[in-house]
Parts: sequence; C-alpha cells; structure tokens
Amino acid sequence: MRKTVCDGIGARLQEARTRFLVSIITTNLRRFLMNLGILDGFKTYIVALAMVLAALGQLLGVDIPSFDGHAAGQLLMEGFAIMFLRRGMRAA
Repeated sequence: MRKTVCDGIGARLQEARTRFLVSIITTNLRRFLMNLGILDGFKTYIVALAMVLAALGQLLGVDIPSFDGHAAGQLLMEGFAIMFLRRGMRAA
C-alpha cells in the first residue's frame, strides 16, 4: 500500500503527541514521588505493618506472591522488631 504525505505527517504528529503525553505523566509522577513528605516518620511503620499483615495472612493460609519465600513466623517477628525498634529509637 502506498503511503501519502498525509500519512507521514499523521505519524509524526502521533509520535510528538505520544512524547508530549509521556513527558507530562513522568514529570507529574516524579513530582508526586519526590513530595511524599506526608509520610516522613511513618514509612518504617508502614513496612512493618505490611510484614505483620503478610505473616498473619500466611498463617491463615493466604498466599501473598511477593512474600512467598519467607516463613510466616520470621515475617511476624521481624515486623514487630522493626516496629518496636523504631519506636525505641524515637523515644531515646
């Protein structure tokens, strides 16, 4: 099939629009990820809570793919250790 001049212009406009949209999305995503100041001081607790919830889920028989290779007891103890160690460091 023969390509016309309009096909070439349309393809270039499509590429430019795609590049523009990707740049807008990546700029906004980068700005959002850099401004997570609202989570300052709580990120450790969020990780510890995720570990405890994953351990409790494994104890109940729910398989969580990203925590699949870890033992439930180990996750539970490490989650509590992270939580209480952070709290102890904050108090000191």
